[in-house]
Amino acid sequence: MTTNPSNSGSILVRSIGMDARKEAVFRMAFKMFTRQHYQLLDAGDTQTPAVIIIDVDGMDGMAIARRLHAEQPEQRILLTSVSAQPDSIFPVLQKPIRMETLFPALELLLNGSPAPAKPAGRNSATVMPIRPEVAISSPFASVAAPPAAHPASAPAPKPVAQPTVAPRPTPLLRPEDVRHFNPQAGLVGLLQIVRRDQSPAVIVDDRQQVILRLDPVADQAILLTDDATLKSLAQEEHPRLQMRAPTDTDIPAHASVRHLTLQSLLWQVGAWTADGRLIQQLQINAPVQLKQWPNLTRLTMLPDALRLAAFLARSPASPALTVKMLRVAPSDLFNFLAAADSLGLLRYNTAENPDNRIQLASANAPEAAEIPAAKRSFLGRLLARIAGL
Repeated sequence: MTTNPSNSGSILVRSIGMDARKEAVFRMAFKMFTRQHYQLLDAGDTQTPAVIIIDVDGMDGMAIARRLHAEQPEQRILLTSVSAQPDSIFPVLQKPIRMETLFPALELLLNGSPAPAKPAGRNSATVMPIRPEVAISSPFASVAAPPAAHPASAPAPKPVAQPTVAPRPTPLLRPEDVRHFNPQAGLVGLLQIVRRDQSPAVIVDDRQQVILRLDPVADQAILLTDDATLKSLAQEEHPRLQMRAPTDTDIPAHASVRHLTLQSLLWQVGAWTADGRLIQQLQINAPVQLKQWPNLTRLTMLPDALRLAAFLARSPASPALTVKMLRVAPSDLFNFLAAADSLGLLRYNTAENPDNRIQLASANAPEAAEIPAAKRSFLGRLLARIAGL
């Protein structure tokens, strides 16, 4: 029996026939996908992949796939192509490739039979191409077998049932269940002071042991502790931490250190500090907006971060409306808001910070300045409709 590689650790994927740009797209998609951990192997890596993705639009792409299948019949192979490849014995992911088709295709390939059987002839069973605009059916679903001597007696092929994806349930967000926290206190508060003042600093614990050495000008952070300790310090209400100027003896010669950007450290510590709580300056029915997209390719991927960034960068929306529209867990939304706020990416209305206020449309603005409904985006029209309810 073939072991399902998705049940253990990282799922290793090798690409063949792709240039650096195409591989970068796959790496970004794998990083954004949080339900499974896919890892694209480098060219010189000798590890055995669970899946090989071959771009057959290049020279000899199909010949490489067939030769690889002949040498390793147990290897799972997925093809990418701009055309349907009707004679292919392998599942075909048709370009343009999107996340909503890539990962269902990989899961079906990993959970199904490891490799297709060799065709007996041109009219034998072939796989169905996976197109971006249609639902995913099994990549090993076969067309009917060649007709026998008496076609009338041949049984009709059974239709392949299309998998249905149940919609997300709308989470319940009640004001009495929302917990708040102060983002200007604790470890995240010290990190924001360093980012604001743009001066190098060292953060030490109550035993004067160095936890972090920070250089905001170079956007660098040196960590002298592990993630578990750092997360514990971030979630303490009143951690016994101090900040001082750096010295040459802060880091011992043989100390085990890790290097991060200060932005990625702030993003992660902000999410850890929130721990499912909302920033105390925000209310669930008050609008909030992203000033700009976070650089998600260089930051720890939080649950639903891509959808939340796209939604909140478009127009202001309250946390309550965001939960209702996107059906995300309130705790995931609150962690995302805290991480974005730690980098100064949030805009919301507070009396203490007038420069950070959301500029809503004036009630006295002439109607001619408004965007006609026919030219609004679908999301803009939908939000306008909800706002009028």
